[in-house]
Amino acid sequence: MVEHVFARMVRTVTVSALALATSVGASGTAGAASPEEHPVEVSIGASGLQAPDTAKGGLVSFRVKTDDPNGRQLQLLRPYEGVTIDQVLRDLADAVSPSPATAGAGIRAVNGEADLLGGALVTSQVHEQFTEEVSPGPVYLLDLTAFRADPAHPVSRKLNLVGTNGQNDNQVRFDDGIVIEKDTAEGPRFQTEDVDHAHLAYLVHDESKQIHEMQLRPIGADTTDEQIGEYLRDVALGGLPARSPFTGPATGLGAMSGDRTASVQAHGLQPGRYVLLCMIPDERTGVPNAGLGMRKIVTLK
Repeated sequence: MVEHVFARMVRTVTVSALALATSVGASGTAGAASPEEHPVEVSIGASGLQAPDTAKGGLVSFRVKTDDPNGRQLQLLRPYEGVTIDQVLRDLADAVSPSPATAGAGIRAVNGEADLLGGALVTSQVHEQFTEEVSPGPVYLLDLTAFRADPAHPVSRKLNLVGTNGQNDNQVRFDDGIVIEKDTAEGPRFQTEDVDHAHLAYLVHDESKQIHEMQLRPIGADTTDEQIGEYLRDVALGGLPARSPFTGPATGLGAMSGDRTASVQAHGLQPGRYVLLCMIPDERTGVPNAGLGMRKIVTLK
């Protein structure tokens, strides 16, 4: 029964996403190049954040790279009408606070002020490309790694999306697997189908009312979910955690608002065991959702 319900959910999400993508520019020229073949190139690192000033809206693809061996996280966002980017960044500074009460209040505020459009967690060995529909208008690219270190001096860049890409049927991507971020009676969880290969593209959909991300952290061959949970709880409580269960930096897809969908593909990711994590604070408790059970171990070939 559960499998049948999830299969229907997968079909619903996929069909909706494809219908949305196809409708973005039905008047586009047949045979036009896919936005994924001409992505918005973004470089992020110690030297700053480099990206173009303008790009086409509609179905937009971002290719993100870094030369930082420790990894960097890019976040894409758009303040709602009447909200300034400065206000969003002030509340986002609270959302990344180590204090659960402050973090919970901050992420609640951000959820009501801005549309979070995903992003990329990349390393010097792994770059990523994520694709989604973004309507024309200004969006902001934020170096979230630098922001966590120094919220008072955000490293960001405004990108104006002008017009649309002229989307047509030939441009629609059929992803290889799917990840759904959803609310359950036990709390937010990941539900996956066919997430089993390091080099494939995955459709990620936030079905929840909260903001979620999909970090991908490598783990050892014998690492258990219980060990990961214990480590995350120790970190959240500010105590001295046990040895980290993670064997490398995070990759994956950045934070998305509820009812958002994006395709993501990593390039250079090595096969092995990984755990999907959402480290966004829960709006009620302020504790990272991964510590509340929003994590799932996968094996990528």
